[in-house]
Amino acid sequence: MRHKTCFLCSIFLLISLNLSGQDIHLSQFWLSPVAINPSVAGFFDGNARVGIYYRNQWRAISKPYQTMGAFADMPLKKRVRQQDIFSMGINIDFDQAGDSKYTSLQGTFSFAYAHALNRLNNHFIMGGVALGAVQRSWDYSQLKFDEQYKNGIYDPDIPLSEVFARNKFIFFDCGAGVSWFYQPSVDYTMQAGISAFHLNRAYISLYKDDDIRLPVKVLTHFMGSFAIHEHIALEPNVYYAIQQKYQEFQIGLNFVYLFRFDIKWYINKFFVGLYYRWNDAVYLSTGGEWRRIKLGICYDFNVSKLTKASHVRGGVEINLSYIFKTEHTPRQQRIPCYIF
Repeated sequence: MRHKTCFLCSIFLLISLNLSGQDIHLSQFWLSPVAINPSVAGFFDGNARVGIYYRNQWRAISKPYQTMGAFADMPLKKRVRQQDIFSMGINIDFDQAGDSKYTSLQGTFSFAYAHALNRLNNHFIMGGVALGAVQRSWDYSQLKFDEQYKNGIYDPDIPLSEVFARNKFIFFDCGAGVSWFYQPSVDYTMQAGISAFHLNRAYISLYKDDDIRLPVKVLTHFMGSFAIHEHIALEPNVYYAIQQKYQEFQIGLNFVYLFRFDIKWYINKFFVGLYYRWNDAVYLSTGGEWRRIKLGICYDFNVSKLTKASHVRGGVEINLSYIFKTEHTPRQQRIPCYIF
């Protein structure tokens, strides 16, 4: 009960902030599941989960693009007889890009429902919605325009003939998702889902042009874990997103060393992974889990046509999360029961 009270108090404190933002871009998408699908909020073994992430990209080319955020989610009500669970979560994201300091600040609430498809509680279908507010702003005084050059020399005192309608605006956003989870034994886990964001297609023009709206973004993902030895497992992860003509495809594999059960019955592990973002980057990821702490660190090596400017250097990303869990007498189960 103390965990739920602390969690709800944190949410009300965060509501007092100016919540807003743009789509975040993370390489270690499997470590921030609620950010890519609201249906998985609260679907974990514990009372509450909190986490933070940070990404710094393109420092080799220009002012770095920075993304940082925090999240929290928790199961609100578990009904043993109905074999279902109601959950909620919150994401706070901050993103700043380029010389104009184009900034997004976003707050999103997720509400999810999971229902078991069998009596063993190892096969689930989940659904969820995401509701949030977004603020975008930029500082065009930091930019240099063609008309400010005279005889090839930049003169900041030359006034601009172009007038921008606004440099800050707020809009509301909504999304939804469904996902599937199956764990036939403690050694094998599979999860897949599809989600859609910006379903309300908000107006986002800096010129107040009603023809410019935020297009719907659709994402699909697959995450798995397959033990091939008592201490070795493979974790394939796949991510695909499409937004109008723009697409992003990521695929990779984590090689995991399992320390198996400790005195508290936790499966501690260390992993190293190799991933590829189509036509953009190859990245290495490493980290692990100890008790209820999960850490992931990765670095992107740019392999696109931008390598002439980037010199293969991309970005660094860090993800850290912690699960609050009421301790109980450990007991081994042949079939895991994730939520009951």
